[in-house]
Amino acid sequence: MKASALPPVPDEEDSELVKSYMLHVVLLDVLERDIRTLKTLALKLPEVYIRGLASVQQKAVRRLADVRKTMRTRGIRVYEENRNEKGMEVLYLCRGYRRRFFMLWSYVKAETACELCVYLGIS
Repeated sequence: MKASALPPVPDEEDSELVKSYMLHVVLLDVLERDIRTLKTLALKLPEVYIRGLASVQQKAVRRLADVRKTMRTRGIRVYEENRNEKGMEVLYLCRGYRRRFFMLWSYVKAETACELCVYLGIS
C-alpha cells in the first residue's frame, strides 16, 4: 500500500521569507512617508536627500519583488495583513497549511532600522 504524499511542513526558511516580506512592506511605507516629509521641510538641498531615499526605495522594491517570487515558488501566499496598536500580523498559506506570523511594533521598528542601515551602507 502506497502512503499519500503530503506537502512538506512549513519550516524556518518559510517563516524568514514571510518576515522579510512584512519588514519590506513596512520599510517602503516608512520611506514613502519620509520622502513626503522631506518635501515639506525648508532644507538647503532637499532633492539630494529625496534622491537618496528614492534610491533606497527602489532597492527595497526590487528586494520585495524577489522575496515575493521566492514565496510563490515555495507555495507561500499571504492572504491577510493586520496592523493594530500592539503590532502587525499576516495570515498566510504555506503549501496548504494555514499559518500566522506576528511581530510587536518594537521588534518591527528595530528590524526595519537594521534593514534600512544595510541599504544605506551604515552600521
